[in-house]
Amino acid sequence: MSRIAATLTWLDLTASDRDRMRQVLDLLKEQGTVDEMGLGRLRDALSEALFPGTSTIQTRLRYALFVPWIYRQLEARRVAASSVSARLRKAELDLVGPLLENGKSQGVIGERARGSLARQPSSVYWTALVRWGLFLHDRPQGWYHDHFTRLLAGSAMEESADDPGIILARQSNWHPRLPDPPPTFPSEASFDLTRKEAVFLQGRIEERCAGSLLAWLAREGSDAPKDGCFWDDSAAIHAPAVLRKTVELARRFSLHVEGMPLLYNLLLAERRRSEHGGDDALIHRYRQRIDEWAAREAAEHFFDPSQLWTFAASRQVRVPRLQRDFVEAWSSRLPDIGPAVIADDRTMRNLIDSRERQLKGSRARLHNPARLLDWSGEVGVGRMNFRWRRVCQLLLDLNGGLLA
Repeated sequence: MSRIAATLTWLDLTASDRDRMRQVLDLLKEQGTVDEMGLGRLRDALSEALFPGTSTIQTRLRYALFVPWIYRQLEARRVAASSVSARLRKAELDLVGPLLENGKSQGVIGERARGSLARQPSSVYWTALVRWGLFLHDRPQGWYHDHFTRLLAGSAMEESADDPGIILARQSNWHPRLPDPPPTFPSEASFDLTRKEAVFLQGRIEERCAGSLLAWLAREGSDAPKDGCFWDDSAAIHAPAVLRKTVELARRFSLHVEGMPLLYNLLLAERRRSEHGGDDALIHRYRQRIDEWAAREAAEHFFDPSQLWTFAASRQVRVPRLQRDFVEAWSSRLPDIGPAVIADDRTMRNLIDSRERQLKGSRARLHNPARLLDWSGEVGVGRMNFRWRRVCQLLLDLNGGLLA
């Protein structure tokens, strides 16, 4: 049987188009990003409300300074717009060696890929640089590259040819209080923040992300481990009421829908045994995991999905009708039957089956024998952590700098 590889192709139109496509590609290849039931839009909306500017592919906080430092060096050298991307890539790749030589390789972007690195630190952290106010133009990275020369020249009152109506005013590209790099940068580099750098980043996050859990924890500190849950953090528990409401929504939603991928994997295990043989070990494992989840879910208060739609509307996030129907069907059925019996409930089984077909069509594993064989035995399970593992490392870096 021949297979046709899925590809994405786009016309090179504008800087914004290119950056949006890169974000889509990131989501497709990020480790741990498995959205089998199509809940990613809700997960990401909650993640951004809690931890604005972060992502699951960020690693260490000092990259938020490495990138501006490199750009300012390129600006000082008056690099032409046509060369900035290539010069930036070289500078970022040259940073890998010094970071590894420092003896702390955890979080070095490009440690393994080196010259074949597909996603550079600058693009990984660009959203943070804009959201946290380090880069002063609310524009994509591609726009900055396209206008690099003209921004340096300060061509005021001249309209951009590819962005009608945009006028390039005389404005610094980077925050005026951005700390200077160490004299040895970039030939020597580490992830250890100085106190001055940490105070600067803390101030940016508190000012630009006010009302978020990220800003609160940047000020109050965090005691929740990477592998733990941020809603158990003592600082989060004592956060203002409005913030605690968002934290609680994320906690309750993540538990409520945890049963969906577990039931999906159970159906896959049963289907593969039926069509290809095998033992009952996987089936038993997923039934046991569903039982464990059901006990936790049964101990919780009723989950009303309308609070999700209110939250999404407040964030100007459009939730597709089919996604709303799916969540509401799950939420309304659970209290009727009790979570303990979903493994054998025909309505719930059909709901998961139909949802996969909605999302994947002919590539649905439950109906495509080749795709079923590709199933590794586990996909998409576990609670949503809303970027917490990565955010926790950023906070650890920040706290280390504040104590320096």
